[in-house]
Amino acid sequence: MGRPDLLVIDLDGTLLDRGGRVSPENIAGLRRAEAESLPFVIATGRTRSECGHILDAIGYGGPLISASGSMLVEAEDGRTLDRRTLPTSIVEQAVGHVDAGRAAAMILKDRHDTGVDYIIAGTVDLHPVSDWWFRATGATYRRVDRIEDDPFPDHSVRVGAVGGATEFSPTIAELERSMGESILARHWEAVTSSEHAGEPIHLLEVFHPEADKWTMVQSCCRLRGWDSARAAAVGDGLNDVVLIERCGLGVAVENAHHEVLAVADAVTDPHDEHGVASLIDDILDGRLLLGGARR
Repeated sequence: MGRPDLLVIDLDGTLLDRGGRVSPENIAGLRRAEAESLPFVIATGRTRSECGHILDAIGYGGPLISASGSMLVEAEDGRTLDRRTLPTSIVEQAVGHVDAGRAAAMILKDRHDTGVDYIIAGTVDLHPVSDWWFRATGATYRRVDRIEDDPFPDHSVRVGAVGGATEFSPTIAELERSMGESILARHWEAVTSSEHAGEPIHLLEVFHPEADKWTMVQSCCRLRGWDSARAAAVGDGLNDVVLIERCGLGVAVENAHHEVLAVADAVTDPHDEHGVASLIDDILDGRLLLGGARR
């Protein structure tokens, strides 16, 4: 089956260390991949605004799979190449469930079309970690008291909220009961935010049911003339499960969620031990092939 033709790389918990930084070893690995004609694509739960400083640090200007596969954008100028938007009626229902749980509803927008990253709907105060996140990343938002006042109702790609480790389970259950297959809903720990807060911080996320990183990898490959069947991917979180399961070589970092480890073809070193660099060496030195074969 041979060497992969493309490497898809997650950020938080994978390329980034516990402090949200890219190690010199991982940067050197990315430079080696470029030098030896192994293109890579960044695929993250973050928006372009939220990871711009990371993209600058690694000198990345290619296509960016952002918001867990809701969008495909050009990293250099933010131009939208593909997206999966939520119908207005679904957004309104999801915001109602989030508001009932007494969390601030954060509606992610297509910034290229709207000029803003988030609309925050309702009167609930932002979680302190959300305040920190906006200051740290430079992502922008506008507040409206009611979802009906959203100035950009046709450009919503995610409804989210931030809270503690247990408070979203009832909300997810109610979302799935009332909205079923019309959405993809989950809640999971935010690695970088939890490290900042000193306690587990969870994200509640509601997407279009076809919004995932693998779908956008396929879209990216069609636009670039790559073969998605020959793509490798590395990740750690729940938004990486479908990607790791379906690409030609799925790799989990050692610190990955158990659902990622369960579907991976191979495991590389943890994010705090330069696992992406180790994986790139294994691929380029011929030790790890498509399908997970080792030699």
